[in-house]
Amino acid sequence: MRKSATSRKTVTRFLDAWLGVRQLVQAANFNRFQKAGLSATQFMTLNLIPGGREGMTLSELARRMNLGTATVASTIDSLEARGLLTRTRSDLDRRQVLLALTKHGNALQNSASAEFHSHMATLFGRMAAEQRDG
Repeated sequence: MRKSATSRKTVTRFLDAWLGVRQLVQAANFNRFQKAGLSATQFMTLNLIPGGREGMTLSELARRMNLGTATVASTIDSLEARGLLTRTRSDLDRRQVLLALTKHGNALQNSASAEFHSHMATLFGRMAAEQRDG
């Protein structure tokens, strides 16, 4: 029984910490996409599409987002209209259309990521050592 009580206490501490970090991340993300003038879905989409030339198909993006392709397609339309991503035919399979970030989309993604890391480092820096480590 002693082990069970210890396990429960450990699980409770873990869940409390995880939920606290999750709330911090959500708040930081909310500020990031609001500052960029993006919806939460647009922001999440930008963060899932790889930078560079490889790209991603709409169906793969929809699967990763756990959304339907029609829902994701409207988000892609708006991001493409803002110049944040492009659609190009795959060189390997001309039936496939690949989504890729533009330079502007990549810069937005990178600046938001750097800002987020800085924000989280500041938050963790304010915590007492026992809060961070325990």
